[in-house]
Amino acid sequence: MPRGTRIPSLVFQKVLKDARAQLEISSERSADFDHSGIRGDERAAALMHFFSDHLPETYAVSKGEAIDCLGNRTGQLDIIIYDRSMAAPISSGVENVLVPAESLLAVIEVKSVLTQDELKICYRAAKKVKKLRPHKGKFVSARMDGAPANDGAHRCLYVVFCYSTNIGQTNWLDKEFKRILSAANLEHAAPDAVDILCVLGNGMIRPGKSAGKAEAEDSSNIFLEFYLHLVNFIYREQSRRPTIDWQMYTTRSSKGWRQLNNDIEQNDEAAT
Repeated sequence: MPRGTRIPSLVFQKVLKDARAQLEISSERSADFDHSGIRGDERAAALMHFFSDHLPETYAVSKGEAIDCLGNRTGQLDIIIYDRSMAAPISSGVENVLVPAESLLAVIEVKSVLTQDELKICYRAAKKVKKLRPHKGKFVSARMDGAPANDGAHRCLYVVFCYSTNIGQTNWLDKEFKRILSAANLEHAAPDAVDILCVLGNGMIRPGKSAGKAEAEDSSNIFLEFYLHLVNFIYREQSRRPTIDWQMYTTRSSKGWRQLNNDIEQNDEAAT
């Protein structure tokens, strides 16, 4: 059965259109701040609030880090989406949380203006996410050419979401993809370490598939496509995750245990 429809939901489209407009308004307001870090925080917070409002309560949206049972850590990530029904954060601060890799479903890095240096930073961070060992396994890249998804491996979607780019819209897709490949090469990372790059108003690129879509070329609602891709992914991935064995995060030891006598009569005699 085709996944699309010839009669799309106008209400659904309007909600996402309004959300995109709100993000653009928030981005413009953040320009009032002189410090680039504050502007970035405001724009990341706007996107975080959108997902917090529109995702089911089983998913939590926050800023923070992820850790695995071997002690590998990601460092701070702008937005993490995790399954709160599987695990509460290992630690919660005022603004950040530390979550186990097993519950981590998606990471979104937010950039005010995408540059070559920012791309390199993203690939460096994406490598740390890929090094996590959920369930003592690993996060794999997107399955290609119809490969089965029931192979026991897990995925964490890594997204770079940008409000703008320092590359003009003329031939944007080819130019942006070229520097994506350059950034991945400089950081010794596979291009598909970043699953999606979305630039609001420009388009979306999926490096692992060497595919992209420019918004200006077919009047697509790129934010709508980005949202649907992410939501469909986390729904599917959540259903494949097993429960967490918390023993992985502790020291398993058989020392100190001894067998107790369960013979009631002998126990009674000993008591008298």
